[in-house]
Amino acid sequence: MFTTGVVDMGLDEKVRELINSLGGEIITLDVPVKTVKQAAEAVKSSPSNIIKSLLFIAEGNTPVLVIVSGDSKVDMKKLSRVFKNPRLASPPEVLALTGFRVGGVPPVGVAVKTIIDKKVLKNKYVYGGGGSINKLCKIDPRKIVEYQNAEVLDIT
Repeated sequence: MFTTGVVDMGLDEKVRELINSLGGEIITLDVPVKTVKQAAEAVKSSPSNIIKSLLFIAEGNTPVLVIVSGDSKVDMKKLSRVFKNPRLASPPEVLALTGFRVGGVPPVGVAVKTIIDKKVLKNKYVYGGGGSINKLCKIDPRKIVEYQNAEVLDIT
């Protein structure tokens, strides 16, 4: 797992090494991708193959990484059954807790409890944050579950 705190200039290489070690790859894009639609267009894929790595803060200031398909939204009622009073983390909280800015958070290497929506596992591979807004990772979602010790739930 990566350490939390200020963005480290060596973090790009650490992300690449981790993704590669899991059989994935980092794709560097010519333009930043800030939306699911932009990411899908950039890799010529469907929004269902794009994942969002969203950081929530639950009761007791507990950070939780929630991974859902690009064409899905987190159902807050379902998430609230698992974690009390969850809220989306602010951009400064995301940076402080993950070391990555919003839009670049990778689905692996973030040292917090991780939940992945069961729909994500329908894909052979997915595209997610690659460490910055001009990078995506392509990875088998089962590798995310394995590496992050993620809990698979219906949260959309």
